[in-house]
Amino acid sequence: MLKLPLFICFLFLQMYTASAQIIEFVENKLDTLTDDQSKIEFLNDWTGKNYRKSPKEALFYAEKTIQLANATNNYSDAGQALIRIGLIHYRKADYNNALSYYSKAIDQFSQSQDSLGINQTYLNRGNIYLNRNEYTQAFKDFLSCYKYSLKYKNYQLAALSLNSLGLVKKHLKDYNKALEYYRRAAQIFKEKDLILSLYSSNTNIANILSIQNKFSEALTYYKKNLDVLKQKSSKYRLAQTYHNIGACFLEMKQYQLALQYQKQSLQLKKELGNKNSILISLNGISQAYYMLNEFEKSLQYSKRAFQLASETGNLEGQQSSSREILKTFSYLNQPDSVIYYFDTYKAVTDSLLNKENLQQIANLQTKYETEKKVAHITALEKENKTNLKQRNGLLIFLILLLAYAVFIIQSFYKNKKINKLLQIQKSRIEWHKHLLDARNQDLQISNQTKNKLFQIISHDLRSPLASVSGISKLIPLFIEQGRFKLLNETSKDLEESIRRVLNLTDNLLAWSLNQSGKLPYRPVSISLKNILMANMETYQSVAKQKNIHLQLIIDEDCAILADRHMLETVIRNLINNAIKFTAEGGIIILGAKCKEKITEIWVKDSGVGIDTDKISQLFVLNDGKSSAGTRGESGNGLGLILCRDFVHQNNGKLWVDSTVGVGSTFRFTIPNTEQVCKKEDVLTSC
Repeated sequence: MLKLPLFICFLFLQMYTASAQIIEFVENKLDTLTDDQSKIEFLNDWTGKNYRKSPKEALFYAEKTIQLANATNNYSDAGQALIRIGLIHYRKADYNNALSYYSKAIDQFSQSQDSLGINQTYLNRGNIYLNRNEYTQAFKDFLSCYKYSLKYKNYQLAALSLNSLGLVKKHLKDYNKALEYYRRAAQIFKEKDLILSLYSSNTNIANILSIQNKFSEALTYYKKNLDVLKQKSSKYRLAQTYHNIGACFLEMKQYQLALQYQKQSLQLKKELGNKNSILISLNGISQAYYMLNEFEKSLQYSKRAFQLASETGNLEGQQSSSREILKTFSYLNQPDSVIYYFDTYKAVTDSLLNKENLQQIANLQTKYETEKKVAHITALEKENKTNLKQRNGLLIFLILLLAYAVFIIQSFYKNKKINKLLQIQKSRIEWHKHLLDARNQDLQISNQTKNKLFQIISHDLRSPLASVSGISKLIPLFIEQGRFKLLNETSKDLEESIRRVLNLTDNLLAWSLNQSGKLPYRPVSISLKNILMANMETYQSVAKQKNIHLQLIIDEDCAILADRHMLETVIRNLINNAIKFTAEGGIIILGAKCKEKITEIWVKDSGVGIDTDKISQLFVLNDGKSSAGTRGESGNGLGLILCRDFVHQNNGKLWVDSTVGVGSTFRFTIPNTEQVCKKEDVLTSC
């Protein structure tokens, strides 16, 4: 029985000792300083660094700083001390007191004409208005701070102001404007090498893009943060970044990748020991397993999340995890579990939505019961003064009233149970309809792809094979007849047919491996000039058959980071297409230009060109017929789709500029080698 009081006493003694040590350190330091200005500067520096971990001591010494500053009419330092007091109240969510101290700080800075101090206070005060949903006033304070920082070239303050302006626009759901502010802030942080601030800006940008369902773009910014964290390591930020990447992959229906990143995030969070953060990752893993139809694993993680949320009293976590459990049991058609977790989910949701109201209701109920008891006692006292007949009549009336109330309550709960079952059945039907719609859409896409592949195999693959078969029968006949000139021409036709078969076979194999996720992505550092010259040399003989001139234009050699097989596939297909649609005597230019972060590569031809309305269909695998080449060469459109997919996997972009009758230029970008090079399958620092 004495253990708990002893522990409390020990804990209190520890806290008291720590506070005493802090005070002793500060007082000893003050004793070594001879003038008030040195003491003020030391106290402002100390309170600025310690107001989070030692708020009580920081508050005491901030007030002492104000006394010293006022005694010497040092208005600016008094303002700085007032800002620290405001920050202490802000961290306690005491916004009224925080605003009061910020206003006093502005008055002090105004007396000393300290415009930097005024605008620093605006930045802090704007955060108070933002938390109170007073967006107009918050925007006004942040904008004033931004204008000041531009005028006096205080770039760090400018970037912080831009981030805050973006936050206001985000709350107002003006996402495009929020993105503009965040990107401008990120540019400043990048130029000034402010690593952690750049991480925050990248995260803000990615969050807005996620809200706009632009998950692929959001993923780019989250991956940029992985590079940022290599320079400034932070286990917490790395865990959060892995979680954000996993969430993007989940929305993009790439569930295996989502699992991979969510599990990495979970491992780091376990090392950090933040339970609320852990349960978010557990729910993310549960969702990924659910979408992969691995329902047992999904239930395993969502139940762990619910248990953890219950242990920590996290209502939001209980709500999200119980929702995942309910969804899984609904799909598995287990009604008992569905009803149990439906009750759980509804109870948690009600608690979450009415947390504050419940206390008020409880207080009102207590007051009501108290008044009811007093009224009952008064009624009994009056009843004792009446005759037995009146008392019996009142008792009968109360019994009837009670019976009626019991009947009403029973009817209410019976109807509530029926409504609950109907709601569950409706939710189950809607969910099954959603799954069926999604599967029907996948089946339609799969059916279209199957039809196109059958068309390619039956026509585009069979035609050149039929030509090979016919030519093989003519060769012995020409040899027997001594018609060697025709034999030479026939061999060229045979070579062209075999090249088409091999090219189509390579594209089909690469496409099928890519679709199944079995095509490995192995980026290495590549000499661009060498790979362009090698691929151009491969097509010299093919171009000569149509009297087409191939030309290479490259100012300087570049080291790019790409998968060699994928890059060669893209270059081969683009050159092959250019030869196909260029008439005899034409010219094809293969070129590249190195830029700061990327290299742009292009294949330009003097061919027939492409109609504007057909450009959007170039990268779609459908049942439409492809255009024939200048010699009637057939095509299937699979090559350009491979080009698009491979360029995207190598973190680049592919586009086309074309004019009918003039020619087409296909351009794509590849990132330059920067932080990591890969040679002979070994990672080394560049």
